[in-house]
Amino acid sequence: MFRSLYSKLALTLFAVFSLLATLLVFLHLYSNHLYQLETQQKLNKDLATHIAQEYKIFENGMVYEDRLQDLFHTFMQINPAIELYSIDADGKIIGYNAPHEKIVRTHIDLQPIKEFIQGERSFPIEGSDPRDISNNKIFSVVSLKQGAETRGYLYIILAGERFSNVVSHLMGSHIINASTWVIVIVLVFSLLLALLAFRYMTKRLATLSGKMEQFKQSGFTAISDSKIRHDRCSDEIDDLTYSFYEMANTIVRQLSKLKQADGQRRELIANVSHDLRTPLTTLQGYLETILRKSDELDEAEKQQYIETALQHSQRLGNLVSELFELARLDANETRPKLEAFSLPELVHDVIHKFWIMTSKRNISVETQFDQQLPFVYADLGLIERVIQNLLENAIRYTPDGGKIIISLAHADDAVTVQVKDNGCGIAEKELPLIFERFYRPEKSRQQSSGGAGLGLAITKRILELHGSTIQAFSRINQGTEFRFHLPIHQA
Repeated sequence: MFRSLYSKLALTLFAVFSLLATLLVFLHLYSNHLYQLETQQKLNKDLATHIAQEYKIFENGMVYEDRLQDLFHTFMQINPAIELYSIDADGKIIGYNAPHEKIVRTHIDLQPIKEFIQGERSFPIEGSDPRDISNNKIFSVVSLKQGAETRGYLYIILAGERFSNVVSHLMGSHIINASTWVIVIVLVFSLLLALLAFRYMTKRLATLSGKMEQFKQSGFTAISDSKIRHDRCSDEIDDLTYSFYEMANTIVRQLSKLKQADGQRRELIANVSHDLRTPLTTLQGYLETILRKSDELDEAEKQQYIETALQHSQRLGNLVSELFELARLDANETRPKLEAFSLPELVHDVIHKFWIMTSKRNISVETQFDQQLPFVYADLGLIERVIQNLLENAIRYTPDGGKIIISLAHADDAVTVQVKDNGCGIAEKELPLIFERFYRPEKSRQQSSGGAGLGLAITKRILELHGSTIQAFSRINQGTEFRFHLPIHQA
C-alpha cells in the first residue's frame, strides 16, 4: 500500500501536519489562557489596595477582624470567583471566609507577592492557592504596613474557578472553539495543497520509473524516444530524466556494439581459422609428399616442393605477425615515438622495396611531391608500415601494366598523403567496410590476391594513434584512392 514514493510522502506529510495542528491548537489555547490571565490580573492589579483603603481593615497597626469578616462575606457573595485572605508578615494565613476543610495550605509563598508589589515580573504572576496545593493562581495583593514595617498582607485570589484542562477550556468558549476550527481547516486545506503539489512533482518520477521498468523488460535494448528539456529552467527531476535517457541510449549503443563485436569476433575466428588452415594444410601436404616420396622425386621436383612449402610458411608467418601487430595496437601496447623526418625520402625508400614486384608486373609507381615539403612529426617506423600497406594493397589490385601515384602536398599545418591506383575499384557500399579485419571486397579478390584483410585495419589503427584518419575514394574499374594527413614538425 505504501510502496510508492507518493504514498510515503503523503503519509509523512499527514503525520507532520497532524502534529503541527495539535501543536498549534495547544499553543493557541495556552496563549489565549495566558492572555486571559494577564488581562484579568492587569485589570484587578490595584483591587487589594482599593479594598484595604475603602474598608479600613488596617489602622493604627491593627487588623480589624470584624471589618475583615464582613469584607470576606460581602465579596464572596458578590463575586464567588474572588477569594480574600489575610496573611501575616511571614506568609501564614490568619483570616479567610471558607470551610476549614477546603483550606489545604497554611502558608503562602511570599516570593510572588514581593515580585508583584515591586513590579519585578511581567504579568501574569501566579501565587499560592490556599485551596489547591498543586496549582497556583493569579492574585492581587497589598501590604499592610505600620510605618516602614510590613505587618501583613491582604491577599486576593482573582480566579477562583480555573479551567482544569485544555478540553474544558475549548468547550467553554465559543470564540476559542471557532478560532481552533479555523486553524484546523487552514491546516487541512494546506495539507491538500501540499499533497497536490507532491502529486504533481512525483508524477514525473513515476513516469520515469515506468520508463526504467520498460527499459529493463526490453533487456536494455530499446528505449522510447522522449524530448527532454535540458536548459536553465530544468530542475533536478528533468536533469535525472535527461541523464537516464542519455545513459539508456549509451547502454543501447554499447550493447549494439558488443553484439556487433561478438559477430566480428566469430567472423574473425572463422577467417583466422580459414586463413591459417589453408597454408598449414598446403605446407603439411608438401612436406609429407617430400617425406614419403623422397626416393621417387628428382632434385628439381624436391626443390619445387620445398620452395612452395617455404612460400606458404612465409605467408603463415606474415599472417601471424599481422595478427600480433594488430593485437598490440588495439591493446595500446604500441606507443608512437614521435620524431621529425622527411616524408618524401620515406616514400622513396618504400617504393624501392617493391621495385622487383612492380617491375615483374610492369606497374609504374609515380610520385607527385610539392616543392620544399616540411618535415612531418610522427613515428617513422609506423608511418613506413602505413605507406607500405597502402602501396602493397594498390599493387595487389592494380592490373599488369597499370599505374600507381603517390602524392604529397602541404596543407596548413599538415602534409596530405594520397595513394591512388587505376585498378578494379571498390563498390560504394563496401567502402565503409574495407577497414574491418579480414574484409576483402568482392569474391574475386580472395585467396588469389594473397592478402589476409588485415593491412588496412592496421593502417587505420596506426593513424588513429597519431590522431589522424584515413579516407577511401573509389569507382568501379577506375581505381581507388586513399588519403590521410600527418602533422608537420614545428621547429
